[in-house]
Amino acid sequence: MPAPQLSFSDYTATTFRPGFDGLRAVGFLLVVTAHVPAVALFSWLQGWTAVWVFFVISGYLVTMLLIREERSKRAPVAFGPFLLRRFFRIVPSCAAALALYWIVLASLPPLAGDYAQFLKELPYHLTLMTEYLDEPVFSMFIHAWPIGVETKFYVLFPLIVFLGTRSAVWRFAVTLCATMVLTAAAPLVSALSPQAGFVTNAWCAILAGAVLAQVLESPRGFAAVRRLTRVPSAVPLALVAGLFVMLRFVELLPAVTAVAAYLVAHVILSDSLMRRVLESAPLVYLGKRSYGTYLVHVLAIHLGYLVFGSTTTAAGVATAVFALAVTIPVAELLYRTVEAPGAALAMRLSSARPGAGAGGTHGSETALAGHGRARR
Repeated sequence: MPAPQLSFSDYTATTFRPGFDGLRAVGFLLVVTAHVPAVALFSWLQGWTAVWVFFVISGYLVTMLLIREERSKRAPVAFGPFLLRRFFRIVPSCAAALALYWIVLASLPPLAGDYAQFLKELPYHLTLMTEYLDEPVFSMFIHAWPIGVETKFYVLFPLIVFLGTRSAVWRFAVTLCATMVLTAAAPLVSALSPQAGFVTNAWCAILAGAVLAQVLESPRGFAAVRRLTRVPSAVPLALVAGLFVMLRFVELLPAVTAVAAYLVAHVILSDSLMRRVLESAPLVYLGKRSYGTYLVHVLAIHLGYLVFGSTTTAAGVATAVFALAVTIPVAELLYRTVEAPGAALAMRLSSARPGAGAGGTHGSETALAGHGRARR
């Protein structure tokens, strides 16, 4: 039987989205499997697709919160305070993680090669341009490329779509057209540069989340999505399983975006068994620290390789367990000392600015917790 669903009035009454933290947590666990190739079974999980879910969540949350802020103020969104909140949400933790990588890599002679590559790529990381790196190996901190995509989205999307016009129809048209154009152009871009094609598809995913948010803010759009998602949890889970099987044979990134968007919509609207699992305390805890786990997990995996090796299935499983045991406490420390204080400071500074918006966040407007592919 289909699960009970939100009404439009209940949906518009709050910005809290139950299940999102759980999605982030499951996504992070999948990402770990994507970065431990020694375990052949992990390849079936297609952990790299988790980042597509995070892009959809991020595009959805940012757009929904901007719409709600504008609606509550009856005035244009406060672009400056929005960017201030984004800066403190992303940059301090990223800088702390970079410092941690630098110290650990410089201190361990077995990682000297990784350290040299890290220093070579450091200018890209410091400028949040990691998505433009095109290296033949999966190097340290190259998993930060989604941060680069998201930061550009935070700057360009509100500037073009929200400050460019107050018309909801035009905003939707611009967002949808941009998504369709990029989706159509991605194969050609990929033929010229696989790296650029991959990033283009990432933009399609984050814009798909923005489209979803705009559709759900309309009563008619909400009703249409509600009908499409009035299904048992088995349906989105079957779509995910089918996607994983398909990706064993062919990589169709628009299909990944479509399934990710449907999964996110189902979690938003349906009070299903799947969402209740996602709302469990362990997953919520891990999801709230997903940015920190995302930042540090690759370093933990490489430390695990030093201890257990990297060529056998047993070594891979041991490394994955070790990485979780190391990453979660470090992410907790990062959350308490950098991430949460930074978010609180950003809210104080943005609320003190003239014209500051009211838009809070559901934990965060960021949904990053993973990397694209084991090697892009």
